[in-house]
Amino acid sequence: MNATAYASTCEFYRLLRREVSTGNSHLSEAQQARLQSHYPIMMAPDRYPEDLVTTIYASRRAPMVESIRRTEDAVVFDAGCGYGSESFLFAAAGARVLAVDRSPEQVAIAKSRQPFFEEQAGASFDIEFLTGDLDAFTPDRSDLSHTWLASVLAVVVDQEDLLRRVYRSSRPGGEILITDMNLLNPLFLLREWQRRRRLMKLSSEFRQHGNFPQMVRRNHRKGARYFETSRGSEADDVQFFYPRTLAKLLRSTGFEPTPPSFSGFMPPLPLERHDRLERFLARLPLIRRFGYFYLMSARKT
Repeated sequence: MNATAYASTCEFYRLLRREVSTGNSHLSEAQQARLQSHYPIMMAPDRYPEDLVTTIYASRRAPMVESIRRTEDAVVFDAGCGYGSESFLFAAAGARVLAVDRSPEQVAIAKSRQPFFEEQAGASFDIEFLTGDLDAFTPDRSDLSHTWLASVLAVVVDQEDLLRRVYRSSRPGGEILITDMNLLNPLFLLREWQRRRRLMKLSSEFRQHGNFPQMVRRNHRKGARYFETSRGSEADDVQFFYPRTLAKLLRSTGFEPTPPSFSGFMPPLPLERHDRLERFLARLPLIRRFGYFYLMSARKT
């Protein structure tokens, strides 16, 4: 990983943490509260050490920043942009950004946040924020140099179809980077099983069809499914990946994946220099594939 890209991503995370925790003058109180609820880890510094969280954040995003910087006329599709944080990171790295999310409220807050990050960077950002559902949205262009999917692909109903749409909108050699929780990580598997057990109490349909072993094996599954609950909300039967199953899906849609990287080895224990231990564990062959998060990139062939 490029040291300069890593350092600048760490610096951005510290700025982001300051904006979330202490306030953005361009946001209303209600908007700031929504933003803080989206980043609970930043609001609990005693529980989640800043050096560890910063290291994991940068490990997942610095490769994207590095790739943008070495790409001429970088155009990024931030698919499922949420409140826009990574859109600001990529724009600061020099990219034009198309940022799309299904939530009009989150897109509105992202637009309101943009002046804060432009002021900090001393530059204007070329970002187009749009409301759109990734189950149907197709970028109206064919020159994407990068697509970013962070904790997004698992919730898409037809994952293969989304990747094919991204492929068609990408330039030759265009890159897609996907990061999410790793099914090989025992802690994540336990938490996901516990979450599904809670949903079973709220939805008879989910109890019947939300098959955890099927999701883990990825048997007869193309993507996420959603079921109504007794509270009027949705029970989400999301489809996560092992790196190998994601690589197989990417190849089926025309992309050529590269070996993944992993992060999130260190629990938030009362230790000194979590960041050093995190980076050390990431280099151990027998341990690194079990990290809580993976990052996989692939290119349009």
